[in-house]
Amino acid sequence: MMKKDSISDHEILTLIHKNIDMKKLKNQNKAITKKRTDELLQKLKEYVKKDDLSISGNAGKGASTIDKQFDFLIVNVDGASKGNPGEAGIGVAVFDKDLNIVHESCEYIGVATNNIAEYKALILGAKLAIKFNAKNTLFKSDSELMVKQIMGEYRVKNIQLKSLYSEVQSLLGKLPEWEIKHVPREENKEADLLANKGVEIFTENR
Repeated sequence: MMKKDSISDHEILTLIHKNIDMKKLKNQNKAITKKRTDELLQKLKEYVKKDDLSISGNAGKGASTIDKQFDFLIVNVDGASKGNPGEAGIGVAVFDKDLNIVHESCEYIGVATNNIAEYKALILGAKLAIKFNAKNTLFKSDSELMVKQIMGEYRVKNIQLKSLYSEVQSLLGKLPEWEIKHVPREENKEADLLANKGVEIFTENR
C-alpha cells in the first residue's frame, strides 16, 4: 500500500483520522512507530486543550456528556477548504438564547470541497443540537447554496452532496423545531475561525 519509508506527521494524523488500520501500516512503513503516533496524538490533545476546543468523533468527548435541555439554541456552522478541493475543516459554535457561548467544536475532515465541508459542519451542528436536547434550534450559515438546498429552493444535483443532504434531513427530523438562515460571513465569525482551526490542527505539523 505504501512504498516510501518516510511519511510526514500530517499524513500519519490524516490516516489516524480516517480510522486506517495502524497496525497494518506500521508493518508496511517503518517510519510509523507506536511511539511516534502516540506523541502526535498527545500533541493534538494538548493543542485542543490549550484552545479549549472539543473535536467531534473519536478524538473528542465534549458533546457526549450533554444532558441539559435548552429551550432555544443558535447553532452557527461553517466549512473551510484550502484549495477547493483541498485540506478542509469544519466549525460549529453553539449559543443560548442570550447569546452566551454554550459549546465550540472543530474537526479536520481531510480533502474536500467547500460545499462538502459546509454540509458536514451542518451535520455536526445538528448532532450537537440533538445532544443538547434543544426544543427549538436556529442554524446559521454563510453558505447560501446549502441553506437554499435545505429549504428546498435549490435542487441538490451533486452526488456527494445528495448523500450529505439526506443525512442532514434525517438529523433535522429528530429535532422538535428548527430553522435555518443564511447570514453574511461577518455574522458567522466564530464558526469560521473554528473551521479554519480544524484545518490548522493537522496542517501545522507538515
